[in-house]
Parts: sequence; structure tokens; C-alpha cells
Amino acid sequence: MCDDRLCSDCQEYCEQCDERYCPYCYERHACANTQDPCYWDPYEGRPVREPFTFGLEIEVDGNHDTDMLRNHRLIAGWCPDGSLHHDGSLEYQSEPMTMSQLTEIRRLVERIATDTDNTLSGGHMHISRTGRQTPARWYWALEALDGTQCEALNMRHMTDTRWCELIHGDYCGKDTAINDTHRHTIEFRTFGPWHHDTAGRLDAAVHYMHAMWRFFQKFPVPKLKTRDIQAMSRVAATQAINDTNATTAGRRRI
Repeated sequence: MCDDRLCSDCQEYCEQCDERYCPYCYERHACANTQDPCYWDPYEGRPVREPFTFGLEIEVDGNHDTDMLRNHRLIAGWCPDGSLHHDGSLEYQSEPMTMSQLTEIRRLVERIATDTDNTLSGGHMHISRTGRQTPARWYWALEALDGTQCEALNMRHMTDTRWCELIHGDYCGKDTAINDTHRHTIEFRTFGPWHHDTAGRLDAAVHYMHAMWRFFQKFPVPKLKTRDIQAMSRVAATQAINDTNATTAGRRRI
């Protein structure tokens, strides 16, 4: 914002990046020159066996290769983020993706490097919403995971990070692990930043989310007991982590 002293009534609030600007400095306001996401349907032109999609908000804290990300076909848009304060920081929104795009987005994440430690950034994940994908079901799934599983899945709701608290019944806003305010998706703010140091956890994270999504799809609400959700969650996490570790070890041997 410019240095002119204005009262709060003279300032505008940007919902996109959580910053204020005035009529005199809008053109210098970071969001004035950002790209609005333009999403495409990943199932267009082919039959839909199951409508599972996932999307990532990739926050990069600090200077980085912006051209690599902006020009990638899986990146729909980008903008500043109010929680990131280093010069050059941006948040990138991916296209909705099916499981067939997982390898491609992981390879992109492997190439993300910054000049900071990325401790303030996040890597929120959106998954497709249906009537059986309720935040309460997902609460019990995340609550069942232990610290080791959360770390392997790049989840941080067991830490003291204030941006993703896991609280029963609290599924709204920017400081909750499960944000249920979007029309077409459920947002999981529990995920930490995605970059070259965490890319190895992305496959496990997405496979876990996919397994739980498919599990919930099989049972109408409220036909699932809490203990069954939690048992399935622990099994799905273990399987996703073990499979990813085995695949990673195989790639290293080649």
C-alpha cells in the first residue's frame, strides 16, 4: 500500500490476498496484475467412472522460478497470499486433476525451490464434493492418524500451526484443518507446503485422500460408525505410505 494516510473507510480490502489498498495505489497492488484461475474439466471428452478430482494450492514463500510454474499446463492461476511476507512469494492454484495427473504434478513439485525455508506456507488440497463427502466424516478420518502418519502425508494438524486446527464441528474459515465453505470442493488446509523437499510425500497424500474418498462414497450418510471410519483411515494411510515408499525405492534403483 502507498504511504498516504487514509482512514479505514477510504481503504479497500482485498479478499484475494488479505491486504488493503487505496484508490491511488490499486495499480501497484499485487493482485491487480495476477491471473484469475481458469479451470477445465479433467473428464471432458471421456466417460466418468468416478468423479474424484483433487487440486492443490501451492504456496511458495520467497523468490523462485515463477515462469516454470506459470507456464505449466496444470497451473490455472496465481496470486499473492496475505500469510506470505518474503519478496517474490506467490500462491499457485492447480487445475482439478484426476489420479492420472498425479505423476505430472509431483514432477512439477519436485522442481520447486526457494531462497527461504517455507515455514509459513501451506499446500492446501481440494477434493471433489458429493453428498457423502461430509466434513464430519473427514474429521474422524484425520483424527485417527498418528504423528508419524501425519508427517509422512505432509499433514500438520497435530502440530501447533494455527492455520489448520482440527476441531470437531469447526469446518469453516482459514484456521481450520477442514474448510467446508466451497461449493464444489472440500478444502483440506492441513497439508504443509509442496516443494522439492516434500514432493516425496505427495503421492502418499493423494492416494490416502483417494482411498478415503472412495470408502465414503460406498456408504450413505449416516451408515458409517466412527470406529469404522478411524480403522479405515489408519489402514489407508499405512497402505498409501508403504506403497509410496516402495515405489520411491524402486525409482532410485533404476
